[in-house]
Amino acid sequence: MSPDFRLPPTSNTPPTGSTSAAPARSADAIMVALQLLRPIDALQVLGGDQADADVVQSSAKPNASGQFDLLLKIVKQDMSGTTTLPASSNQPLATGTRMVVQAVAQTQLMAVVQQVNAQNAQLLTRLDPAQFPAGSPVQARVISQQTIPATTSQAARYELVAQLVQQSAQQTLLNINSTRPVEPGTLLNATVGSQGELRVLSSSEQVRQADLLQGLRAAFQQQASSELLLTRLASLAASPGDLPAVPALQLAVANVLKQIVDAPQLMTATGVANAVAQSGNFLEANLARLADIMGRQQAGELNPDGKAPVTSPGDAARPALPALDKLLPLLASLSAPRATEPLAGADFKGALVSLLVTLQQQLPGSALTPPQTPTGPWQQAMQLAQQGVIVKPGLFPLPARALQALGETSDLGSLLRLTAALLSRIQHHQLQSMGQTQTFSDGSSQTTWQLEIPLRDGQQFNHVQVRIQRDAPAPTPRQPEPVPIWEVRLAFNLDHLGNMQAIARLRNDKVSSELWAERQETLGLINSEIGALRDRLLAKGLDVGELSCHRGTPPPPRQPVQQGWIDEVT
Repeated sequence: MSPDFRLPPTSNTPPTGSTSAAPARSADAIMVALQLLRPIDALQVLGGDQADADVVQSSAKPNASGQFDLLLKIVKQDMSGTTTLPASSNQPLATGTRMVVQAVAQTQLMAVVQQVNAQNAQLLTRLDPAQFPAGSPVQARVISQQTIPATTSQAARYELVAQLVQQSAQQTLLNINSTRPVEPGTLLNATVGSQGELRVLSSSEQVRQADLLQGLRAAFQQQASSELLLTRLASLAASPGDLPAVPALQLAVANVLKQIVDAPQLMTATGVANAVAQSGNFLEANLARLADIMGRQQAGELNPDGKAPVTSPGDAARPALPALDKLLPLLASLSAPRATEPLAGADFKGALVSLLVTLQQQLPGSALTPPQTPTGPWQQAMQLAQQGVIVKPGLFPLPARALQALGETSDLGSLLRLTAALLSRIQHHQLQSMGQTQTFSDGSSQTTWQLEIPLRDGQQFNHVQVRIQRDAPAPTPRQPEPVPIWEVRLAFNLDHLGNMQAIARLRNDKVSSELWAERQETLGLINSEIGALRDRLLAKGLDVGELSCHRGTPPPPRQPVQQGWIDEVT
């Protein structure tokens, strides 16, 4: 996606002196008399104090009285709120003009306008890290806009001058290129990058990120690991008499257990691919694709074999798509984990949703209450999550959580809550994937898939967390299709090995790997087998780089650093 905001290219001349350019030239302040257009007591509204004001609308031509109509947004001195007042001026004031106003009569204001001469001012080329450390939020208000004519190779763009909003009398101006017009007075919200650059988010992206963080927080608080639920389902499958004699419920339990992989399946490339595809991370996308195919077939656009059918005017009305509670059990019954090509929608999350719907149908409404969080350290973690301390994109691996109190009973209500908690855990991984997938204005991108694969380990259940990251550099004229860098992270905890994480990186055909273990004996076992790992990688035709093993836990996944000055994350 093309960039929305960024600085124009700069010369290769290195900066001299400090990290900032010379400050903007001081501007002359002018005084303007304003007349209110409504019979409002300005002295009472403003309380006799000064207030900041913005021109949010202005007329380009004078009215019949020779005055220019304005609409002012006034921020009260005590920050108790804003007031919008229509006024008139004997001289034009551009939209976005900032001023300080004070009431001098019931219907008259005196405004002090700070003029900015952007033509002669030096623009800041880099923010001072002492004043603007990495990660700090800043705001810039657009004060002027000029159209850059379109060329044969580039569409029309807009050159903006924005003033940095900060607690300082010194004016800081930025020169920004935009792919879309931005009205003067618009407030741009940005974050300072690690190298002093600004990352400007569009309003839609800000809303998206706010929704994403809220979803991450809610899913994190409600989630629980898979082991307790799967153990309970396996016990019920072995003793069907403990379940109500409802065939749909017994089928739903069997379909969930059918999605669980075992260790031999993960020893082959096809088995791993199927396990990832059936983890539940792609349920919504697969159902949308399946619905599209079925809808096109029902509309007469495609036959089941993919060919266009021959229709006649007398065709009967086509049936509607099946409901979700009918579709998911059907899909789960048609596909097994070892199938070469699993059917879209027949996955672990789909089986859990089917079980959840079936359990809800067997319970009265009074039983459908939210689960009670057990006391203990998890409550402290939830309090931190509510404060936004740890719930953000980049959390890997997701810490294990077991609702032991719900697993001690065999009633359908506790089974329902365990199912809902596991669905929340899958959803959290999906939201983590969305939150870490970004396309930057220079053309580079990061795509992340984070998921969890439930695993049958003998008579017990476990899980493996997977994080796949694809970093694609920006294309260049010399390399229009740059080679991406792949990183795969695994996190698991097996009884005989303890907590382990594995990191593999691949670029072109060169692979490197790091193995991390918390137990010293596990570290010794890895050291004794690392030569065999190198031999197996070489046998696959790969160029093997460094293979290392460490004790402890690895650093969190690296997030890409955008090198642009102004950068929109889209």
